[in-house]
This record gives sequence, C-alpha cells and structure tokens, in this order.
Amino acid sequence: MEAIAVIAEFNPFHTGHAYLLSEIRRQRPSDAAIIVLMSGAFVQRGEPALFDKWHRAAWAVGSGADAVFELPAVYALSSAAGFAAGGVRLASRLSCNSLACGVETGTANDFLRLAKTALSLSSGESIKTATAGRNQTEDLAKALPELASLLEQPNALLALEYAKAILHLPSPLSLLTIPRTGSHAETGFDQPFTSASALRRELEKGFSPKSAAYLPSASRGDIEALLKTGACTDYGRYGDFVSLQGRLMTPERLRRLPAFTEGLENRWHRAFSTLPTYDEALFSVKTKRYAFSRLCRMGAYTVLQPSQDFFDKSYREGPQYGRILAFNERGAAFLKEIKGSFPIITKAAQDKKILSPLGQAQLDLDIRANDIQALCFRSASCRKGHSDYYTSPRYLPQENRQG
Repeated sequence: MEAIAVIAEFNPFHTGHAYLLSEIRRQRPSDAAIIVLMSGAFVQRGEPALFDKWHRAAWAVGSGADAVFELPAVYALSSAAGFAAGGVRLASRLSCNSLACGVETGTANDFLRLAKTALSLSSGESIKTATAGRNQTEDLAKALPELASLLEQPNALLALEYAKAILHLPSPLSLLTIPRTGSHAETGFDQPFTSASALRRELEKGFSPKSAAYLPSASRGDIEALLKTGACTDYGRYGDFVSLQGRLMTPERLRRLPAFTEGLENRWHRAFSTLPTYDEALFSVKTKRYAFSRLCRMGAYTVLQPSQDFFDKSYREGPQYGRILAFNERGAAFLKEIKGSFPIITKAAQDKKILSPLGQAQLDLDIRANDIQALCFRSASCRKGHSDYYTSPRYLPQENRQG
C-alpha cells in the first residue's frame, strides 16, 4: 500500500489543514493511505496544544487522513531541524513512501537542491561561521541565489529541514510539495484561509461565527463543546507553572535540561526568581541571540524535566515506536500491513513492555506532557491525569468522514 506521510500539529485543525489533505488525496492514487505524524500534548512553539491529541487526531481522520500517529514529545519540542528529523525518521520506520508538506512556493526539486547544498556547507568553514553566530541561510542564499527567496518563507524553511532529513535516510522518501493559499503570518478573517495562530487567539476568546467559518465540520462541533466545558488549555495557568519552576530550580538543575547553555541558566533563574509573570520573565531573558521559540521550549523543559542526555540519545537513535491516536478502515489495513516491522502502541501500559529502554523513556515523556496539558485545562473537571492509560485510539469509519 502506498503511504504518504504528513508531519503536523493541527493546533487546532482548520480548513487549511483540510485543504492540504484533500490536495494530497487529489494528487495521489485513490487507494493510497495518508498517514499523519502529529505533535501530541505539546507543540513545537513550546507550550501545550489548545486541545487534546485524541480530538485533534480524530478531526484529521474525519477530514481525509487515514491514520494519525503521535510524534513523540522529544521531537515535537525540538528546533525545526529536530522536529523535522524526528518526523521524517518516524515516517520511514512506519514504511511510508513519501512525505507531503505545504509550501508558499517552490518545488520538491528546489528543496532537495537546497538541502544538498546546505549539507555540503555544514562542514569546514561553514561550521566556523555558524558557531560565530552567522546566519547559515546567508551562505545558502549565496550558493543558490535563484532559490534565495524561498529562504524567507516559514513553511519553506521547514520544507528545507524535511528535505535535509530525507537525504540522511538510507532509503530516502520522495517529497511532495503542496502550494499553500495564505501564510503562517495571516492574521485576518477576510481570506479563504487563516493561520492556526490567529484562529487560536480567536478561540481563546470563545466560540464565534468568525472562528466557525474556518473550522471544517469534522472539528467545528467538538471545538464548540470543548470550549464550553473548559477542556482546553488556559495559557495563563500554564505560564504560572513555568514561573513556579523558574523559582524552584537552581542554575545547576537548569543546566541538566536541554538548551540551557552559555550561562543562559543564570539569566533564566534571575528573571523568573524576581519578575511577577511568565511573559515578563521570558521577555527579560530574550536577546537577539536567542529565538523566542527556543525560550518557550526551554520553559516547557522546566515543567517536563527531560535531560539533555535523553534528547541527545533520541536524536541519535530516532523514534522507537508509533503511537496510534486515530484511524479508519484504510488506516487499519495500513496497520495490518506494517505489523511486526516496528513497535506500534495502542495501549500505553501494556505495550510499553515491548519497547527498548529509550522507547520507554520517550513514551514516559509523552505521558508526562499529556498530564501537564490536562492540568492546564480551564475546567477542574477536565484535569484528571493518566488519560494515556485509559483512552483508546479513535476509530472513525470512512463513511462518517465529514467535509
């Protein structure tokens, strides 16, 4: 069975995501399986997703995907390169044939050319300039000036990381690029599509006709209900948890976490020990040297407590399992086809025993991330822990697919 992978967050699932899945379906054979590798409780921007992973996975299957697997949190909470490498290696280990991604402009061959050149520049003098703080994209733009404009686009930069990760595989996946309509930066609600960031901000105010217009039927009703019941992340509450850890953790303990290097642990400790809010402390730590997204991920590390050694080993050895969150009939056939070739998790407590020690540690972090997300929900009744142990993958018959 042909299988096309999509690496995503779906935070939340909106009409732009449904368009991406429909375009993949249009361009590939009708019996091909669309396999989504989705961030779980936490997302790459360094905070909990607005809604839980099972609902987000079900919305994707209800809108065209055939199976959704959880991208382990160790990769979901990484830089663009780590995020892409984790997703691509998981796609390969799940026996996917190709990877599809949305881009503003550019073809698959463009990104593979950029990737090959970037990898050739990542040794010798290029490393020296990179470690000195120079933006390596400048070297890449000079090497391929005809493709330099692609490096200014956020989706294209992620596509470049996917292409680089693909080239590292022993048997590379093919790359399929889907032109986007709209961009990550789109903040208005007067266009055919809007960004997930803009939609999240609107939904945090409450459900409204404005936000409903950008939600496909597969997610619209659920999102309205989840907002009403408070089964959604309160980001102020989450910020307080990060601030608490900032006051409790010493610089020595912070140094054991990923990304706390070059004395940044001392700057972090001073800011969070004295300033009253998460936002004020984070902006106090921010400098031109450190991207805001990196600092947000560091905040997540303080509440999730992974070690740098664990991250390093995960980057070397890759994902150790595929955790299935939702699927349909075609997804079930795909699971049957790959059975035995790679550990598949359907029941966390039972299946954990079949994993390697590294796999068990990766799954433990996924479960901890889910428990922290639940504790951040608006309603106290939705804050129960260990839902990973009693929540089964969602099965959605294909005839129930919604437009």
